[in-house]
Amino acid sequence: MTTPKDACDIVMKGGITSGVVYPLAIYKLSQNYRFENIGGTSAGAIAAVMTAAAEYGRETGGFEKIKALPEDLSTTLIDKFQPTPQFTPLFQVTRMAIDEGLIKTLRSLPFIYWRTALMGAVPGLIVLLLSAVSANWALGLLGLLLFLLLGFGGGVWGAVRQITVDLPAANYGMCPGTNQPGFKGSAISDWMTDKIDLFAGLDEKMAVPDDLKSFTAVATYKRPLTIRDLKEKGITVATVTTDLTSHRPYKLPMDNNLYFFKRTEFMKFFPERVVLHMCATSQPVSNDTIDNPDGEFYYFRNDDLPAVVLARMSLSFPFLFTTVPLYRCDYTFKDKQDQRKPVKSHFSDGGISSNFPVHFFDQFLPHTPTFGIALDEIEPKRFFPEDAKKIETGTDEADVRVRLPTDIGGGRLVPTSGIGGVVSFLMAMFNSAKDWQDSLQSILTGYRERIVTVSLKNEEGGLNLSMPAEKVEKLIAFGEAAGQRLIDDFVLEEHRWRRVLVEMTALEEALANFSENWTSTKAGQSYEDLLLTYKSGAYSSLSDETRRMIRDRAAALAALSKDWAHGDCLAAAKNMPKTRSEIRNTAHMGD
Repeated sequence: MTTPKDACDIVMKGGITSGVVYPLAIYKLSQNYRFENIGGTSAGAIAAVMTAAAEYGRETGGFEKIKALPEDLSTTLIDKFQPTPQFTPLFQVTRMAIDEGLIKTLRSLPFIYWRTALMGAVPGLIVLLLSAVSANWALGLLGLLLFLLLGFGGGVWGAVRQITVDLPAANYGMCPGTNQPGFKGSAISDWMTDKIDLFAGLDEKMAVPDDLKSFTAVATYKRPLTIRDLKEKGITVATVTTDLTSHRPYKLPMDNNLYFFKRTEFMKFFPERVVLHMCATSQPVSNDTIDNPDGEFYYFRNDDLPAVVLARMSLSFPFLFTTVPLYRCDYTFKDKQDQRKPVKSHFSDGGISSNFPVHFFDQFLPHTPTFGIALDEIEPKRFFPEDAKKIETGTDEADVRVRLPTDIGGGRLVPTSGIGGVVSFLMAMFNSAKDWQDSLQSILTGYRERIVTVSLKNEEGGLNLSMPAEKVEKLIAFGEAAGQRLIDDFVLEEHRWRRVLVEMTALEEALANFSENWTSTKAGQSYEDLLLTYKSGAYSSLSDETRRMIRDRAAALAALSKDWAHGDCLAAAKNMPKTRSEIRNTAHMGD
C-alpha cells in the first residue's frame, strides 16, 4: 500500500464488544492518512495497538490484513472470552444475566451450581425419606419445601462464594486472557499477540537467554512487536489503565520505573513468548531493592515492552477479565523493612478513569487532526421521526447511526440520560465520576468536529458477549461508515480556524490571571522579588542566572497581558466560540 502524504492521530473509546466497529474505520482512514499517534482505552486500546501494528507493517499489507479482521470477529467474538475452569459456572451466570435477565438467571442457579445446591438440599432429602418410611404426607410436604428452598439457597451460596472468595483470590476476574481448556479458538491475549505480529509482518525468532533456560522448555521464541519497534518508525501508541491500589490512572507506556512484574504470574495473562521477551529485555530486581526476589521479579520497563501488554492492561474489565498485577515498593512507609516489601498493585480497566482520552496527543495549534471515534447509547428522541422508526424496526443504516457535528452549533451540549431505579442511579454516579472530564472535553469547539460517534442499542456491543453474527456485521459496517464520514466531512483548515479562536481566548484569560498575580503583594513579596531574593531549601542550587531568566520571561508575559488589556477582551467579543476551555497545570498520567 502507498503511504499517504497526510498524517493523523486517532483516539478510540472503550466499550468491550463495541470495539468491533473499529477495524473498518481504521482501514478506511488508512487510505487517506498515515497514523502517527494512536491511543485508546479498553476495546479502543486493542484497536490502537492493532492500528499501530498495521502502520508498522503498511508496506507488507498491514491494513489489508486489518480489513479481513471483521470476518474473523463476526463468528469468533465469544471465543475471546475464556474463563478458567473454576469460573466457568460464574461466566455462564454472567452471560445468562446479560442475555436472558435476572429472574431466569436466579432460577438457574441450583442447576449451574448443582454441587452446592445438592449439599444444601440434603436436609430436605432426609425429611423426604423419613416421610416415605412413615407414610406421613405432611412431613413429605415439609421435606419437599425444604428440598426446594435449601437447594435454591445452596445454588445462591455457590455463586456468592465464587464472587466473594474465589474472585479476589484470582485477581478479581474470571478470564485471565490466555487460552483455557475446553474452548475453541484463541483467548484475547493470545489472539491479540498473533494478530499484532501478523499485521506488523513480524516473524523473527529469538534465542532464549541462558538465565531464562531453567524457566522455559523452549530454546527459541517468536519476538513480539514492541514499543521500541514502533518508535523506530515514528509511531507512538498509548493506552490508559487504572491502578486500583494507588487510586489513579496511568498512561501506558509509563514514564517511571517504579513497578516490577512477577514472571510466573504474568504467564497467566500473556503468551509465554511475550513474558520471555519481557524478561530477556528487562533487569531482574535485586536484593538491594526488595527482600527475597528469587529471580521472579523484573522491572516493568518501557521501550522493549510488547505492544500487546498495553492493550491487555487497559482491557481488564472488572470481574470479566482479571486485573494485571504489578508490584512496587511504597517509600511513603517510614520503616525501611516495610519499604522493602513489594506491594501488589492491581491494574484494571482504563475506562474506570478515562474511557475516551481524547486529550491524548493534543497540542497548541495542531497541523494534523487527532480524530476520535466514540460510542454512545442510542436515544430515538434525538432522531427525526422517520429515522427513529427505522431504528425501532432495525431497518436503519449507518447514515442514521453515525454522526459527526461539523456545523458550528452541533454537538455543543452533553446529552441527558434517564435514571430508572437504584441500580441505574448507582451506575449514573459511577459514570459521572469517571467520565465527566472526557465528556466536557469532547464538546469543546476544536474537538467535537473531529469526533465521530456511533450510536448503539442496548443489545449491541458493550457486555453483549453473545451477539449473533448479523449484529456484529452491522456494527462493523457502522465502523466503516464512521471512517468514511471523517474522510468526507472533516476539513482540516476549518478545524485549525476553530482551534486558534478557542486557544487564543484561553491564553488571554490565563495570562490575565498570571499578570494580576505577578505583581501582587497580598502575600508579602511579589513573585518578581521572590524569584531573586528567596532562600529556598528546595531547588537551592538554582543559579542566579536561571533565577533572572525566569524573572525576565515572567515579566515579559505579564507585560504582554497588560498590553492586551488596553483592547477588547476576546472572550466577550461578538460571535466568538461559546464553549470555553481553560489552561492549567494537570498531572501527567504517565509519571
